[in-house]
Amino acid sequence: MLYEKFVECLENDDKPNAVRIALDALETGKVGLVELYTEWLTPAQNKMELEERRESVAIWKEHFRTSVVRTVIEYCYPRVVNDGLQNSDKKGRKKILIFCPAEEYHDVGARMIADFFTLCGHQVYFLGANTPPEALLQAMVRLQPAVIAMGVSNYFNLVVAKRTIEDVRKILGKDTSIVLGGAAFKENLAVIKEIGGDFYVDSYNAVARITEGWEIDETGI
Repeated sequence: MLYEKFVECLENDDKPNAVRIALDALETGKVGLVELYTEWLTPAQNKMELEERRESVAIWKEHFRTSVVRTVIEYCYPRVVNDGLQNSDKKGRKKILIFCPAEEYHDVGARMIADFFTLCGHQVYFLGANTPPEALLQAMVRLQPAVIAMGVSNYFNLVVAKRTIEDVRKILGKDTSIVLGGAAFKENLAVIKEIGGDFYVDSYNAVARITEGWEIDETGI
């Protein structure tokens, strides 16, 4: 019932009440943090992106609704950090750089995945949407991450994603783990290996499974 009210507020462009309903549910324990992300925010965001691709909703409305989801996520971040600290001493902890490549503007899904990795105790750097190649290069050289995670929603950006992975391998080496996510891979998981990826994630459970694999030194999909 609460989720339906949240969605109704989104559809009515009622940001204050949508945010209030989501955060009240979290604060009162009616929904957990991971549940809020996976059973409220993810379905709502996926629905919006699908509507946009079908052009059944005005672009400004999709952007407005996305801002609502983003506001809820930002409010949750201190709790994400605090919960993640409880797992920060586990074996397999990684430094992870998360971003969307150039010309990819849907980054809310990647942001949620970033928070999932944080919850699992990893050290996460989130760069956001439309990351220019030169900016990514600077970040990789400075941070030297063990893991690169990239979100791609638009199928037409797979060429850019492949080129980006090739650049990552040249700079960081073949042992760097490449994690991919987004709608561009959902119906075609085979393309993940074709463009050089190691893992596919679309949920908290997927992130947790990867983390468990790293704890016992398992790699790849």
